[in-house]
Amino acid sequence: SDLHKMPHGLNGFFDFKEASEESKKTGKPILIDFTGNACVNCRKMEEYVWVKPEVLKRMRDSFIVVSLYVDDRLTLPEKEWYVSKRDGETKKTLGEQNSDLQISKYNAVSQPQYIITDAEGNNILGNEFKNYDPDENIYIDFLDRGLAAYKKKINK
Repeated sequence: SDLHKMPHGLNGFFDFKEASEESKKTGKPILIDFTGNACVNCRKMEEYVWVKPEVLKRMRDSFIVVSLYVDDRLTLPEKEWYVSKRDGETKKTLGEQNSDLQISKYNAVSQPQYIITDAEGNNILGNEFKNYDPDENIYIDFLDRGLAAYKKKINK
């Protein structure tokens, strides 16, 4: 959180493990925001969609938000490095690890990419996710369907 700030006063995380722990504590689903410092469309979503009252209310009240920067150059301590099963390369930076997660677990490389998951990172909506779309109603529908699917899953 020293490197990044959540927009619009949202409370959130920049590390999936931390978001997962919070999800377990609160019983809320996770909204993963795969983003980047150099991502123009990511900033547009934050500025024009996330700021809408109905979107912001849902994000604030119903989700654990985690923004995972795929271009973050912070070198992690060596004990946190790992060799990717996907490409056999050592992932030393936060961005490399976030990108590896996005590609290996969710089979995508675009930003922004929004995925609603449980605490284990399982996509609640199957293979569905959202990318850049400035229509707030489409984003609201995505959030509402994800929340409903999550509630159905945990109430089984």
